[in-house]
Amino acid sequence: MFHEQLFNIPLEAQQKIAIIGGGAMGISLASILSQLGIAKVTLLEAESIPLNHYSASLNNTGILHHFVYGGHFSTLELLFKQTILFKKVMPDYVFEDNYVNYVAPNIEGNTAIYQKGVTLKDVSKNLMEIYKNHINNYPSEQIFGSAQELVQQIDTEEILWGTGDKNSFNGAVKVKQPVLNIGEYCSHLSQLLNELIKEQKINLQTNHRVTNIELSDRGFKLKINHEENLYFNTVINTGYAGGLEIPIPSFSGEKEVGNIVKLKVYGLYKIPENLKNKIPQLIENFSSTLLIRGQYAGIIKAGEDRLAIFYGLEYDQAELYIPLAKTPFNLPQNWISWIRDETNYFGNRNETSILQAIQQGVSQWIPWVGQLEPIKLKKNLQVYPGQKPANELEVAKRDHNPIRYHYQHQTGEQYIHIPGAKLTSVVYHSFLIIHKLLQTYINKGILTEQEVKQHLIIDNNRTIIISPKLESLLGKGLPQSPPEKREKVMRELNVY
Repeated sequence: MFHEQLFNIPLEAQQKIAIIGGGAMGISLASILSQLGIAKVTLLEAESIPLNHYSASLNNTGILHHFVYGGHFSTLELLFKQTILFKKVMPDYVFEDNYVNYVAPNIEGNTAIYQKGVTLKDVSKNLMEIYKNHINNYPSEQIFGSAQELVQQIDTEEILWGTGDKNSFNGAVKVKQPVLNIGEYCSHLSQLLNELIKEQKINLQTNHRVTNIELSDRGFKLKINHEENLYFNTVINTGYAGGLEIPIPSFSGEKEVGNIVKLKVYGLYKIPENLKNKIPQLIENFSSTLLIRGQYAGIIKAGEDRLAIFYGLEYDQAELYIPLAKTPFNLPQNWISWIRDETNYFGNRNETSILQAIQQGVSQWIPWVGQLEPIKLKKNLQVYPGQKPANELEVAKRDHNPIRYHYQHQTGEQYIHIPGAKLTSVVYHSFLIIHKLLQTYINKGILTEQEVKQHLIIDNNRTIIISPKLESLLGKGLPQSPPEKREKVMRELNVY
């Protein structure tokens, strides 16, 4: 079904590579790597199935960000490059309306973009400049139309449909920014993984929880479920939350600072029939996403009559800083039990009260939100690299380097830990890691720089350029399963 392997080096020269974690990042890396012909790939998943309901991939809101943190131009540029690559490589699992609406509440001290004096209009200009520069360098990648089409100033009445007070806002723009249908996206990844397993390109091992990693003369020794030992040349840890609990090898060289672990929640709501009749636009032409900047609140389309909503402090429930010096470090057990066993992390607050609080918070700007029917609370742990930020703008910079823990073995192989980042970054970071792994083969004289550059280049502007063959490795053009089969997968995965 898939093309011939790109490099197809001799079997004796191929590394044994383990990827820990069967979420979007782990499956993406395994899919690309397994089709290059350079390694024997094993995907280790702690649960009974990959993309299980503990996964951050399934609990993600699906936004492919490239407009947030506009006060930090470099990050705005990097996220935009990541979005371009994601949209180009992955099947287009976005909602039919490719625009996202951003509104800025008219409250004292709110600049909407976390930097004093920076407005939505300023960020719009920055984004258009970034897009113009990109298509000047890569004319074939004008995938959002013109720069003027990318970002547009809008009247808030277009969003509110007369149900809110437009004077509550000091600005609004709409941006062409993909929002994934998480159910379809995860169904695609599941189908892609199954195809590669059938072709014996990936060895999937479920119920394999990595409990320890040690150095040995055979490379890296992984302890599975505190019992079995497995040996690999290279290990890539994409276990965003549970992966932090694994003791990692000793470091040499520069010491990294640590990670920030956040517990995040948002609510899922249904549009009732009476509201559909009252405001038919909610079904007919509601934009994929409405984000209220500065208060960090938003409404995200999650299906025909479903909306995912998050709001301020109800979204970021808790934060834990984990210094590198304290690894291995056990995450608070009440966080883990809350995610895994649905026990009550919030003390006296239950799921119903949090769903109500989210509605009340957002309805101060968008009154019809208060009439939605709560379905359930979604929650997950997210891990971010870097020193604990002093302010929200510093948070923006954490996506710049996905590799935080890195150990170079004496044989040249490596241990790489990739903490969580935005969903936007999954494809970009996957190819960044692949580029790093290919360098090992170049250093050993197994591949040449020219062979690699025919397929994968990272230019001086941090743009990743891939060949058409590499573009297909995440299933671009893979025929979709019939709708009933996809719906079955989504039910089994408990997506939305």
